[in-house]
Amino acid sequence: MAFMTRALSLFAILLIGLPGPVGAAPLDNRDAFWSDWSEATFERAAREKKFVIVSLQSWWCPWCLTMNKETWADPEVRAELAGNFIPVHVDQDSRPDISQRYERWGWPATIIFGPDGTEIVKLRGFYSPKFFIPVLKETVRDPSPVAYGERGGPERERTFSTGLTDEQRAAILAFMSKAYDQANGGWSKSKLVDGPTLGWFLDRAKSGDAEAAERITRTLTAMTALIDKDSGGVSQVTLAPDWSKPSMEFPMFAQQAALSAYARAAVLFNEPAYRAAADRIYGFLESKLAAPGGGFYASMGMAEGQPGVDKRQYARETGQAIQGLAAYYDATGNKESLSRAIAAADWALRERALSGGGFRHAAQDMSGPYLADNVEMAAALLALHRSTGDRKWLLLAMASGNFIAATFVDPRTGGFVASASPDARHLPRPIKQREDNVATTRFFTLLAFYSGEARYRAIAEAGMGYLASPAVLDAYAFLPDVLLAEEELRNEPVHVTIVGAKDDPRSADLYAAALAYPLAYKRAEWWDKREGMLINPDVDYPDYPEGPAAFACTRTFCSLPVTDAAAIPAQIDRLQRNMSR
Repeated sequence: MAFMTRALSLFAILLIGLPGPVGAAPLDNRDAFWSDWSEATFERAAREKKFVIVSLQSWWCPWCLTMNKETWADPEVRAELAGNFIPVHVDQDSRPDISQRYERWGWPATIIFGPDGTEIVKLRGFYSPKFFIPVLKETVRDPSPVAYGERGGPERERTFSTGLTDEQRAAILAFMSKAYDQANGGWSKSKLVDGPTLGWFLDRAKSGDAEAAERITRTLTAMTALIDKDSGGVSQVTLAPDWSKPSMEFPMFAQQAALSAYARAAVLFNEPAYRAAADRIYGFLESKLAAPGGGFYASMGMAEGQPGVDKRQYARETGQAIQGLAAYYDATGNKESLSRAIAAADWALRERALSGGGFRHAAQDMSGPYLADNVEMAAALLALHRSTGDRKWLLLAMASGNFIAATFVDPRTGGFVASASPDARHLPRPIKQREDNVATTRFFTLLAFYSGEARYRAIAEAGMGYLASPAVLDAYAFLPDVLLAEEELRNEPVHVTIVGAKDDPRSADLYAAALAYPLAYKRAEWWDKREGMLINPDVDYPDYPEGPAAFACTRTFCSLPVTDAAAIPAQIDRLQRNMSR
């Protein structure tokens, strides 16, 4: 009962102190106030019988800077910390293994540990001294852990699955429909730029779903308010339902999501405003985040403190940039964007590659390797194969897939762990982060079709088995990403092959038309017979004496040869209708 009373009283403090927006900036540690996240810090805490209090922050988020200035620098707070706590700063962008463990608490996240690594208190967002000091005092008075409840059900043993039950799917769709903002477009009140959500509704719109088309066009039109008029970058979130308060935080994942969605929507809806939006975001990547040597910087922040561009370079963010640029090229044919994507891949292979096909996060990793870097780069390499028709990128994507399979698959559950080893001795085994599990499952699904390797399909089905388990479905309700993974695993991708010489302009025109077809889940291949057989020669294409031709195929039949690039979309549409019957 004493524990329950203490937990409830502290929970009341937490509720009072909950902030609005979250977010942080470069750290000034000239007074050596902050210690590092390390085994040595926890060993010191055990010797001195102190708590470890960790602040997870990000370069671009303003509320971290505010908390640094108003709370962590406050004399009363420092006096309270001095005798009982060791403050630790963690830059969440540089440590995916730690940030993914606590990402649900937002940035800044404040975690108080016992010296043995036991989590005692977890605080979400900004806390002023008025509300922070009582939490510190209460922790010293009674250090028993606060019970926050479990998210999700138990993990189950490895299960092969291609999807959800009808009941599970209906529940997700109902929640997504309920979350739609009828008044303003978008989903929920604070609207995150989320690639899977945009992709799911674009897919539904392409399939002829009128309601999905209305919702996604309304959302994309409203979302242009998040594109900064000066830089062209898209803010990751709006803090007002009517899109009027962009966060002025520009992480790479938001640029990838918006660039890919607007480029594809411009073709799907024949809407110049969407093409203009894509052009502006592409310009932002070129002018602000492109680094010398081919890589990309991590993010930009323009809110309080004006941190500007975070010039650290990570494999994860470079992979995201490549995917966005490839999607933009596919839709627009902008050759400079493809050249930039190839240069970025070359940089990552030169500066971040590990033996065996993997990738480091940074030049030197404190921990790792991390799943996030590897799946983003693997997906980027596969995207480059699609955009160029160059089989070297497919071979590199297969090598990355092999590294992921050997390094991150949990053989007990079939899911994918976030890091290759425990974050530190005092923490439990690595977590499984949902979004990266979805991305990895989707990558292996498409890789299986491009490569013809059944083992990749088995990895994807085991990944889907984890995504369809209580550990995921009981923990979350808004799951368009899981729906995407299921839809792709249950269906063939659009498959278009150009048979013709790569130095023939007619072949190039046909391939460009195939790439522009506005479905992201597609297998586009360019077979120049002088290069030998395709890596997955699952279709026996006939010779066509009149020159290059395009073929749209399923597992069981192919279209007639198409020699007019303008006719390719209609031919694929007919194929799609036949597949859906």
